[in-house]
Amino acid sequence: LSILILVVCLNTELDPTRPEATKGLAVLLIVGLWWLTEALPLTVTSLFPIVLYPFLGLASPKVLAKEFFKGTSFLFIGGFFVGLAIERWGLHKRVICAVVCNCGSRVDLLVGGFIASVWMLSAWISNTATAVCMMPVVQSFLDQLPPGHHSFKAAVLLAVGWAASIGGLATPVGTPTNGIMLGQFSTFWPDFGEFPFAQFVLYAAPISVLVIFMVWVGFCFVFVWTSKEKVEVNTEVFKQMRDELGPITFEEAIVGLDLLLLTGLWFTAAPIAAYPGWKQFVAPLVDSGSIGLLVTLPLF
Repeated sequence: LSILILVVCLNTELDPTRPEATKGLAVLLIVGLWWLTEALPLTVTSLFPIVLYPFLGLASPKVLAKEFFKGTSFLFIGGFFVGLAIERWGLHKRVICAVVCNCGSRVDLLVGGFIASVWMLSAWISNTATAVCMMPVVQSFLDQLPPGHHSFKAAVLLAVGWAASIGGLATPVGTPTNGIMLGQFSTFWPDFGEFPFAQFVLYAAPISVLVIFMVWVGFCFVFVWTSKEKVEVNTEVFKQMRDELGPITFEEAIVGLDLLLLTGLWFTAAPIAAYPGWKQFVAPLVDSGSIGLLVTLPLF
């Protein structure tokens, strides 16, 4: 199919004045096809333009490299590093157990605890990684429910997935699309400088909170508050999991402190209104990506 797409596009002109447009469409369709079929890992497929663009005479690897690896890429590398550390030492399990164990036995509050935990973690870890980390914990909760309640169980899984996606909207490191937005902002308004991390959160977080609240209210309205089937829950599974985790380990404390330090530096680096930001006094050329690497590389 890829060869067929290439042959058709190379023998078709969408715009005679811009023959490169048809070649670009061929690359787009080929990459989309391989992404859709997942014949190769998605990350490997994303490198296809580095090969296809030069061979089709569209762009040199030197030009493409600047598009593939920008300053915002380092921002996500820092986020990925701290996410790996959280997963490595099980800090996500401690967070969800701490939240859920304080929600009591009310179903609406319990599900709210799940959603809030996933939302909070996905603001700093990738959406997929958050969902994968949390799914075993959520599945343990669903397994201890009485037989039946299939719609309720499916809705809980969907709510957790939505929470992982919605949480990613709140911060620049929550999802790659936010990084694309930051990159486009720098491209279109280069004189403005870096979009401040804290300003992004001030704009995005309220929207994210509103949407996640609507998800929780919608779930509770359909499956809890107006449902004829009452779901009996047992929080012992979370208390047992919390007891198995034991006291906070040295590694968990270090990762937690590292995340707090990283968040504080990100929020206070750039100027906002009358606040000048610390980086202009320390290192004016520093951006959020270099701050992320500065704080996360010592974790190794």
